[in-house]
Amino acid sequence: EQNMSQSPPKDPNTKYDLSKIGARVDRVNVNGLLRTHNDYVLRAADGLFKASNFQDMMLEAMAAKSYLHELGIFKDVTVHIDISRGADATPQGYEITLKGNEYSRIMGSAGTEIGQNEGSLRTELTIPNLLGRGESVSLQGSYSSTRANDLQLKFWKPFFHTRFRENRPEMSLSVFRQTDRYDISSFQTTNLGYLVDFSAHTMLGVDLTHSLQYENSIRDVSLLNKSVPIAIRDHCGPKLASLLRYSVIFDNRDSNVFPTKGILLKSVNEYCGLGGNISYTSSTAHGEVNVPLFAGLVAQFCGRVGVMKETKKTTILPINNLFYCGGPLTLRGFKYGGAGPVVDGTPIGAQTFWCTGAHLWTPLPFAGVFKGLASHFRMHFFYNMGNSNSFNTDNMRSAYGMGIAVKLAERARIELNYCVPVRRQNTDKVLNGFQFGIGYEFV
Repeated sequence: EQNMSQSPPKDPNTKYDLSKIGARVDRVNVNGLLRTHNDYVLRAADGLFKASNFQDMMLEAMAAKSYLHELGIFKDVTVHIDISRGADATPQGYEITLKGNEYSRIMGSAGTEIGQNEGSLRTELTIPNLLGRGESVSLQGSYSSTRANDLQLKFWKPFFHTRFRENRPEMSLSVFRQTDRYDISSFQTTNLGYLVDFSAHTMLGVDLTHSLQYENSIRDVSLLNKSVPIAIRDHCGPKLASLLRYSVIFDNRDSNVFPTKGILLKSVNEYCGLGGNISYTSSTAHGEVNVPLFAGLVAQFCGRVGVMKETKKTTILPINNLFYCGGPLTLRGFKYGGAGPVVDGTPIGAQTFWCTGAHLWTPLPFAGVFKGLASHFRMHFFYNMGNSNSFNTDNMRSAYGMGIAVKLAERARIELNYCVPVRRQNTDKVLNGFQFGIGYEFV
């Protein structure tokens, strides 16, 4: 029986129930540690020593391999299982060796990055595993010809190797310079500051992702041309912002881009006024429900709401934090920011907004013929409704239409829609016809 548990069957057609083959792990080796401290990978062996049969041992070995990947220090990890030998070997003992190949000391990358209705060129230089326990430093830069440019120096440290592994805690400190253009309102903002972030998961009944941030930055508003209303000119100049931001996400969808079932709930809350001369409170919430129907059809219902309020310290609400409703990501059939308040013909953003969307997603008509390619495409029929600075339906905007969407990896999608605005206001900037959109969070 002892030999049977440690040697393969002679007949290749013979099948064994691996859970009935006794096995235990006598020793675990982790090879390939160059800059990494031993205690950082110690927990990889926890589950292996609990295995009591061959099946459990194989599953725990794969879990240990996955854990080492999550630590963010190895390019690849291999697993080798051998019979235990030596004076300390037990009758059913095995020795498991996990061999990792650490990342090089400096890594660089360049590529494209998808934002909300914009694409940008991104470059990054990273020093991984700087101090031997997963700490890393990166210098990131992105450039977009349409809206945002960003330069960021970031240091982060994960705590996956602690007893809070399942909560995936991580802390980071970033120093950044970011420029955002608001062409529809003829101004731009340049933010220079630092950001401290702590993120973690909780699994008390539901899996939630939390993020708590503190930001301190100088926000400088400048004009893009001379013919700008006084209401926008009043916001010009540098101001100091000191704020706390808390976000929580629940997501059990089966796909980020083209989900067939599941729910997404996201909430972001800010309090600005811990110092400096900018003060406000802001809350946004986003929800998405996906219901599978038949023949590949999926019904999707989305909604988003935002509220920005004054505090006792508020002198004027910052224009760059107001909500811009309209565009392919919120209210199709309207230009970006084209469904909100206007001053002297220029949109200026709203203190509150809401928008909803109902979609019917369907595969392409000949999806069965081009299975591999067709999985990246979907058609949809939609109806959007929304409003700014009002939660009633008296002055509601709405539009309907149809379009085709293309998946970009598992992160974002491109939409080309034909839109027909139904309800609008006289000052709105509508787009009757084809509208192009790119992003990762649509309504």
